[in-house]
Amino acid sequence: MTTVFQPNGETIPATILVIKRGGNVVTDKKWPERHGGYRVEVGYNRYVAQDWEMKNAGGRGGKINRLAAADLPPLQKIKSWAVRPQEWIKYEVGQKIVVSEKFKEGDVIDIHGVSKEKGFASSIKRWGHHRGPMTHGSKHHRRVGSLGGGTGTARLFPGRKMPAHQGGFPCKTRTKILKIIDNIDEDNMPETMIVVKGHVPGFTAHWKEGGSFVYFNHPNFRGDGRFKRDPVWMWYVQDEKDDPYVPIPAHAWTMKAYWGRDMRWLSEEKWKYWPDGFPGYDHSHDPFFEDCDPRKSVKAPEW
Repeated sequence: MTTVFQPNGETIPATILVIKRGGNVVTDKKWPERHGGYRVEVGYNRYVAQDWEMKNAGGRGGKINRLAAADLPPLQKIKSWAVRPQEWIKYEVGQKIVVSEKFKEGDVIDIHGVSKEKGFASSIKRWGHHRGPMTHGSKHHRRVGSLGGGTGTARLFPGRKMPAHQGGFPCKTRTKILKIIDNIDEDNMPETMIVVKGHVPGFTAHWKEGGSFVYFNHPNFRGDGRFKRDPVWMWYVQDEKDDPYVPIPAHAWTMKAYWGRDMRWLSEEKWKYWPDGFPGYDHSHDPFFEDCDPRKSVKAPEW
């Protein structure tokens, strides 16, 4: 970590993140008809593949061959993200991701990484428990002590804070970007430097191999469109005198995702095997059927 000095004299603890030469490259694009949703896959950190990696066809060898088919070098880190369709069309395989085009100074981001491994830790180090007295013949200094009642419950409740292995688990930190230095063209310098406020998961680069790998993204707020639901009309009888198919607005919401798969993917699979629809099924209520009754079904609006 380091310290950033503001013009007003304020000091802010900060961490410097770097992106090596080569940067992040789009390695693949996924779409609903084949993969169940719109996703963009990004790779990072080029390296020279070993012979034993190429022999593992089901593991790294398969990934390396897939990258080679797209005229891309072996990449150590590969990860995909779900995107909206209007953002999906902006990416191309082999395209380089420029940080300054996606983020700007002052943005709030979520940094994901793996915390430092600290080995087996006591409850005092791991959970901040108090120790016992150190004098007057006490034999209870840093021990855990009583864990549960011997009568009544006569067991430990789940979630009891006890000594165990500490660290080495995925975690997320929400912080703010203080400075972005992009497109650095100097020898022995990274391609991009990002200064963020506070600490991030992982360990610092104290040797030439570097520190921990982390990735960051804009926070997934409920109102940013990622969990968007499309408004529909609900059809039901309001009164005995009214038409049973009169639309009543703002009474129902529907999602276009079905257990992680796009609804259009499900409809395409259905038309693949049953071009005329399910046999013996009434398609008048099916919004994905072209000959449906417009009064009995609803067409979901496009994204």
